[in-house]
Amino acid sequence: MHQHVVIYTILRSVSTDTSPEPLEHLRQAVEDRGDAIVGTFVDYGPEVRLRQRNIGWKTVLESLGGVDQVVVATAGDLPGRTVKDLLRLLSTLRDQGVSLFLHNEGIDTSNGSAAFLDLITAYRAAKLSQAIRRGIAKTDKRVGRPAIPQALVARIQRSLAEGGGIRPTARRFHVSPGSVVNICRSMGQIDAEAA
Repeated sequence: MHQHVVIYTILRSVSTDTSPEPLEHLRQAVEDRGDAIVGTFVDYGPEVRLRQRNIGWKTVLESLGGVDQVVVATAGDLPGRTVKDLLRLLSTLRDQGVSLFLHNEGIDTSNGSAAFLDLITAYRAAKLSQAIRRGIAKTDKRVGRPAIPQALVARIQRSLAEGGGIRPTARRFHVSPGSVVNICRSMGQIDAEAA
């Protein structure tokens, strides 16, 4: 059965306005299923002014008349911040007889009630991840381990080239074994599976 589908996504940068890759990927996925694309709507990420936010999503809601399904790239692209916002959105779609499909998560609300639980879980995880990234972006501090100075990297590379092992080299230079493995990979001595 062919469905009439509307595609919606958020592009993270306004500069990717022409032929955005994620949008083409979604179009191809819908066409591979044999469904007909009725419309494609795009919003842009947080750098857009507040009054211009969610214009694409509002247009999606206005065009639900002849649509069977709304396809969204990921749960993080759905508007709102809380599960209450998500439930309000799902209620609107249900009242119009439209299902929701999250492409990256593979969640289709037309499959039954278990999909709603998966959808809520994915939505909460995506919104939490976005909030963490926004918080990190607001700080002036670097998150993670401090970078290893280039002089020390050169000494570690010499030690590894002379046949030193990962753990002994890490202990000798007071760095983590993971850092030594990363330096090894950059030298091309080991592959990702060996580590």
